[in-house]
Amino acid sequence: MPGFFADVPASPPDPLLSIDGRFRSDTRTSKLNLGIGVLRKVDSSPHEFSTVIKAAKSVPVSTFYPSPAGDQTFLKLSSELVLGEVNPRVMAVQTVGGSGALRVCAELLVSQGITSMMLPNPSWANHKPLLSGGGCTITEYKYLDDETHTVDIEGMLGALQSAPNKTAIMLQVAAHNPTGVDLTGEQWERVLAVFKKREGEIFPVFDSAYQGLAKGLEEDVAVVRRFLKEGMEFIVCNSHSKNFGLYGERVGSCFVACESAEVAANVSSRCQLRIRWNYSVPPLFGARIVASILGDPALRKEWEAELAAARDQLNKAHGALAGAIRGSGLPARLSSPKLGLFSQLFLTDAQVLALEKDHGIYAGPGGRLNVSSLTEEAARQVAEAVVAVLKE
Repeated sequence: MPGFFADVPASPPDPLLSIDGRFRSDTRTSKLNLGIGVLRKVDSSPHEFSTVIKAAKSVPVSTFYPSPAGDQTFLKLSSELVLGEVNPRVMAVQTVGGSGALRVCAELLVSQGITSMMLPNPSWANHKPLLSGGGCTITEYKYLDDETHTVDIEGMLGALQSAPNKTAIMLQVAAHNPTGVDLTGEQWERVLAVFKKREGEIFPVFDSAYQGLAKGLEEDVAVVRRFLKEGMEFIVCNSHSKNFGLYGERVGSCFVACESAEVAANVSSRCQLRIRWNYSVPPLFGARIVASILGDPALRKEWEAELAAARDQLNKAHGALAGAIRGSGLPARLSSPKLGLFSQLFLTDAQVLALEKDHGIYAGPGGRLNVSSLTEEAARQVAEAVVAVLKE
């Protein structure tokens, strides 16, 4: 008799996580790993924050369960970092990375009858399965102008204005994944105006995964703070994976801005219950590393300098890639201004595969490039390879 799981089919490999294995087995010395979204140095090694290494040495190992809400010191400091303050009408819980925050967000919204989530197209590849797994029906709004590869603000606003009632709208606050194209301050004000006009009808969900790696710690969350100042309700799904280099420690937080402190307390109890049902309690070690850095003025100053240096390297890499694209004769739209870790080339699956097989350049789906390790020489290598695969 066959076993209970004998007919379970194998799942396809994750399109991003599977890249590293293929890259490691590639013997070509000119290969470039521009796939998975890990902040890297120019030698392609992972960017390690010295402040994180210092703080980790003094963080005690926890031997007891925390509350499902997580470490309260971490939550206070994470709230101040993202929101600029601890606000009584904002509920905060610690989550298993930004992904855990997204899942808590989805389940909370569905429990309140907000079952539709509208994502930007394109968006992070894991948004759809994460949110649909939490019960959301996924729809999309157009994010980029086809000709210029800048934000299609009129199309975006039109989608928000016509979205059905009880629709949640996903908004990436900075360093958009996968395109690297962000809204301007003026465009965010127009988005805010639509949400104010449709308050109680559509609901904003902010995904903040790259704070400090686009324009700066304050600038990258300015839109969230504007919504808070205007008294709006919203959710922030926040990750500290990139800005502290703590990918494996799963450090995230979920903030829900409610109409009052009393409502926020009720929402907190419901979120904690869902956390208890899903994974019981969040891990503490990484959260306490973050809290140690943010709570120590000297360490925080050093961390901010490290983050600024990483941001400067990303800006140089984007400049190098844009220059190489322009110099190679590729379409000008591919060199539109970018911020953060990523740039999107909008290649087909076959073209992405050709980049890898024929040129040793490992990219994500659609030709998403993690530019953090790009030098001018590597950028020219990428541009020449893209020209070649587009001719095939």
